[in-house]
Amino acid sequence: MSPLSKMKNTMPSVVVRSRRRAVRAATLSLFAAAVGTLAITPAHAVGTRTFNLDSLDELSGGDLKGVAVSSDGVVRAGFTLGNAPLPESTAVFSALALADGSGVLLGTSPGGKVFKVVGDQVTLFADTGELAVTSMVQAPNGVVYAATIPSGKIFKISQGKADLHATLKDVEHVWALALDKAKTSLFAATGPDGKLFRVAADGSASVYFDSDEPHLISLAVDDASGDVLVGSSGKAILHRVTGPGRASAIFDFPGDEVKAIAIAKGGVVFAISNEYTEPPEPPKRTGNSGRTPGAAVTAARPKPGKGALYRFDAAGRPEKMMSHAEFHYTTLAVDDAGQAYVGTGAEGRVYMVNDAHAVTLIADTDERQIGALSIASAGAKGPKADASYIVSSDPPVFHRVLSRGGADAVWTSKALDAGLRARFGRLAWRSGGAVDVSTRSGNTSAPDATWSAWSATIAQGAVAPSPPGRYVQVRARWGKDANATLSDVMLSFVTDNVRPIVTEVNAIQRGAARESKEGIIASGGEPPRHDSVVKLTWKVENPDSDALRYRLAFKRDGLPTQTVWRDILRSDEVVTKAEYEWDTQALPEGKYRVRVEASDEQANPPDTIQRHALESSPVLVDNTPPVISGLSVKGRRLKAKATDVLGPIARAEVAVDGRLEWRPIAPADGIFDSADEALDADLSSLVPAGAHIVALRVYDAAGNAVVQETESD
Repeated sequence: MSPLSKMKNTMPSVVVRSRRRAVRAATLSLFAAAVGTLAITPAHAVGTRTFNLDSLDELSGGDLKGVAVSSDGVVRAGFTLGNAPLPESTAVFSALALADGSGVLLGTSPGGKVFKVVGDQVTLFADTGELAVTSMVQAPNGVVYAATIPSGKIFKISQGKADLHATLKDVEHVWALALDKAKTSLFAATGPDGKLFRVAADGSASVYFDSDEPHLISLAVDDASGDVLVGSSGKAILHRVTGPGRASAIFDFPGDEVKAIAIAKGGVVFAISNEYTEPPEPPKRTGNSGRTPGAAVTAARPKPGKGALYRFDAAGRPEKMMSHAEFHYTTLAVDDAGQAYVGTGAEGRVYMVNDAHAVTLIADTDERQIGALSIASAGAKGPKADASYIVSSDPPVFHRVLSRGGADAVWTSKALDAGLRARFGRLAWRSGGAVDVSTRSGNTSAPDATWSAWSATIAQGAVAPSPPGRYVQVRARWGKDANATLSDVMLSFVTDNVRPIVTEVNAIQRGAARESKEGIIASGGEPPRHDSVVKLTWKVENPDSDALRYRLAFKRDGLPTQTVWRDILRSDEVVTKAEYEWDTQALPEGKYRVRVEASDEQANPPDTIQRHALESSPVLVDNTPPVISGLSVKGRRLKAKATDVLGPIARAEVAVDGRLEWRPIAPADGIFDSADEALDADLSSLVPAGAHIVALRVYDAAGNAVVQETESD
């Protein structure tokens, strides 16, 4: 958990939209327009497609129990985890494996309680009465120190008891603790003033480093040099503090916080940083006092951020080892082999990355986030062997690492969505060793009681026996072979062939005036430019994503004798895009309708082809300009009549003495709305006294224009 969390057209030839018909089958509402982001590839057989699960993302989308998925796309047996829920808590902020191996302490919120876990048994160890226990360390003499919020207190805790050790002046949040090199005093990273304190054995405290950041939230002490590494929240800076008041910035991370730091052998430093679109606020109590024991946390869940893991070698050179844009990181651990483990703030997962940048998802819990983490190296003995655990939050559960690999390892894919009901074909995979593979299917996105039961074990390359369904899952059990691997899972399927539906047909005359966002032609804008080409576009619902072919036809509208649909396309012309430029210059003037037919013949056998057609609203074809009659300018008053065969007249404008300054004039009745318009306009403001040449230009709605001149008297 993050600490700062946790437009009406009067020109029908310009834009014409289709009539919408009741053509959609009711079942279409059940189908997805797309099949999502899963890798689905076409196979050679017509209509056959394949689910391919061959990457970390695809193989880790389902339920992982005791298995690990690596970036090479291989599933292996992984951690087998115990399950011990914690009572009375919402989140785990900290964890500490006791040095004698007697158990693990867990610092929680709300209520600031510390629980002890032995095996899978959870008992209350101590109660600080604060909001949360954010960090714990154990001194060589066995004393355990616990940092709390929001009162700036550090406690000594023992069985059933929490004694105040220090109260840090002007501090609300003690985010992290670490023992100094000598293991005799504490360092405490705090907020809201971004100070690092040194706390002596007697509880006295002094400021060791005063940063410019609002919060210092992560700590680690280099036992070789005694230097303190401290990470901030605000500008996300990693500092190295070499002595009181002596600090240098190691790295300025792109983000908001340096959430955790770990030091590995040879002075190698690991750090996780997070970037948030909305940085979370610090948790607060409810109630008037602000310190009521056990009061609930008022801060809302933080939105997932972006996490990154960096490594710094002994020379301080940074190297990004891993990053995720889907979620932030919450906790960090490094084993004796120098491999880093990171817990996530969403999905409740743990990832491991090695020196080669190979990323492995080693644990996938059922909870929302990882609150604490410790992983011992393989082969560790003594207390260290028992110090491998994953603690999740929301809800809080302690997961002991029981074993690495084992017969209980089970990998289950996510529900694979075929988009429509499908029949399933052969199932194939790669494996090293023996795994038992089976399938189940259903018609709900989340598996439920309506799904089929898991099938019997399927032989490599055999047909999956699960009944037809929209969704399918694949499961692999490791059984007796803990060293087996699984990769490249492929399942062929054929969906029911569903008819493509043309839902809308649009016709826009190329070069025509365009509507504004409000659907209104701009007043005083550029006049339409005539072009005989009409741009046809259409929309299609294609639930099964078949390749489609389109056929286009037209007929005259409103003439009982004109009932035959005629092809727009040449006999050898194949249209597969949902658009076409139709040249109408050879057509008689009038209104037409266009029909678009969609066919899935390119993807299906002849006996299963599905087709659907939709016709447009009337499309005006007008390639003849208007006629001007009776033009005269007397006493600087222009009179004329503009007539068009189809109409309407859309615009009239004048220019004087050949200057290309066209100025609009209005019709006698004030509005252009018919094929015959009388023009009667006073040009006193446009035509100076004396004889002048006055040109009148008239447009129809299709952009056809005519110009006629006369001389004023």
